[in-house]
Amino acid sequence: MTNRTRRQFLAAVSASAVTATAGCQRLGGSESQSHPVSEPITSWPTFRGAEHNTGYTGSASGIGAEPTIAWTYEAEGPFWGSPAVADGTVFIGSADDALYALDAGTGEELWTFSSDHRIEATPAYDDGTVYVGSYDKHLYAVDAGTGDERWSRSFDGLIRGSPTPWNGSVLVGVGCHNLACAWYAEEAEVPENGWIYSLDADSGETEWRVEVGTEVVSTPAVTDEAVYIGASDGTLYALDPISGDERWTYETRDMIWSSPAVAYGTVYITDWNGNVHAVDAETGEETWFADTAGRYISGSVAVSEEAVYVGHTPYNTLDDPTTNYAKVFRFDRQTGEEEWAYETAALEVGSSPVVTSDRLYVGSHRQTEDGNSTVGMHALTADGDQEWFLEIGGRGVGSSPALVDGTLYFGGTDSTVYAVE
Repeated sequence: MTNRTRRQFLAAVSASAVTATAGCQRLGGSESQSHPVSEPITSWPTFRGAEHNTGYTGSASGIGAEPTIAWTYEAEGPFWGSPAVADGTVFIGSADDALYALDAGTGEELWTFSSDHRIEATPAYDDGTVYVGSYDKHLYAVDAGTGDERWSRSFDGLIRGSPTPWNGSVLVGVGCHNLACAWYAEEAEVPENGWIYSLDADSGETEWRVEVGTEVVSTPAVTDEAVYIGASDGTLYALDPISGDERWTYETRDMIWSSPAVAYGTVYITDWNGNVHAVDAETGEETWFADTAGRYISGSVAVSEEAVYVGHTPYNTLDDPTTNYAKVFRFDRQTGEEEWAYETAALEVGSSPVVTSDRLYVGSHRQTEDGNSTVGMHALTADGDQEWFLEIGGRGVGSSPALVDGTLYFGGTDSTVYAVE
């Protein structure tokens, strides 16, 4: 790890002063035991909506039972990453190496920014700047109004996870060499390592760095107390957001490609063994554990006031002629008890759900180009019934949707961005 910057030192002194004066109020306050989304959201600036990664809008859906496609935008390559929506603009990266800025109301292209490789990470917007990582081993800071580069940083690994802006810093995981990244990592000759970085948001300079034994494709969730992030060593890390010092670790049962969500003093995370974990945010102790009996979970959970939602990928083998289809699950937020499971007609749900007070939206996709399963965007009721389904071409929808002001935005592997209302 690097030494603290002057800004970090001042922030730590300020935080200590607040703790000394507030005392038990901070430790026992309602903030850590409540949902971070207390009012309906008006933007979706980061992956999963905000720095707590809950994927929850805090209000009713606003989309009816018979939705219409308000607009589409076609690019040169598939969209695996998810959109961020802020200041009337949709920001989304593509496998055609470009970051796109589209008018949220019309879909008109405002600008494009080119990297040197695929962009599968979700952009993050903060204070007029868009931050996004690429398989070209760079993190870029781009002017949100013009698309001009403000700064870029090179690293030793591919970037597939998404950055999280926080308090003048940008937190990001670096390193991807398994599964979807394997061919590109071999081509780039990157090491099989992973890192967690905190960068100065204005300059891109390193504030602190933590090296872990393997890739980090998880997107950080952050509170004033800790940065939470998973890695492919199967470990959920809780780090001090100012120094990067380790507060605790929690071992899951397989590697973590999903991103943690924090609400009600609990961190919710999934692993590649098909499990959902609820972990005490302060101590790292397991609160509950749920097994979806799936082959793996690559998507992240959504957390509402009452429940935790996630999709999975089931087991299918050549030895068994039975086809198992991907499901979307609802678990009781406090106990982890399964309340329902909705079975799709797809073989994988890698998209992370968006949850409102009355609806859930999530994408499904094929595992190969040759698959013939029905895939696209699903709208489910709170009771687990499908309200509508929009079939999408290509391999379907791996992108996680964003819902702002009654419009659902997502990217398709058919190289198209959709706005549905």
